[in-house]
Amino acid sequence: MTSLEVGFVTDDAPALVRFYTDGLAFTVHVAFEFPQGSVHRLRRDDACCKIFQPMSGAEPRERAEPWHRFRGIGYAALHVADAESEVERAVAAGAEILTPVTAHRPGARFALIADPDGNVWEILQESGE
Repeated sequence: MTSLEVGFVTDDAPALVRFYTDGLAFTVHVAFEFPQGSVHRLRRDDACCKIFQPMSGAEPRERAEPWHRFRGIGYAALHVADAESEVERAVAAGAEILTPVTAHRPGARFALIADPDGNVWEILQESGE
């Protein structure tokens, strides 16, 4: 079996975990405390992510304008059945809309949101997959 988890570093794990559970419907699978910090592993169906809060703290990163300005991992994609309702729930939990729900090719709609720490998510609805 092969799987992938995206990891986010934060200085406020409880707040970011709350956003991911309330705003993107993840559930906390397990949480660990290490000398280096805390890790929360979250799941939503087959989607997984980790939230790490280092004991030494974490500095905020300057926001890139546009969001895709720098090389490297710039966003995560969450495949959903209803992009509109997902974005509404995320915004109610504190997300910022970067690109509203938009049809970008036949059978597909997407939106871009930023979580409270500025991490970018593509909310992707595709029919026929």
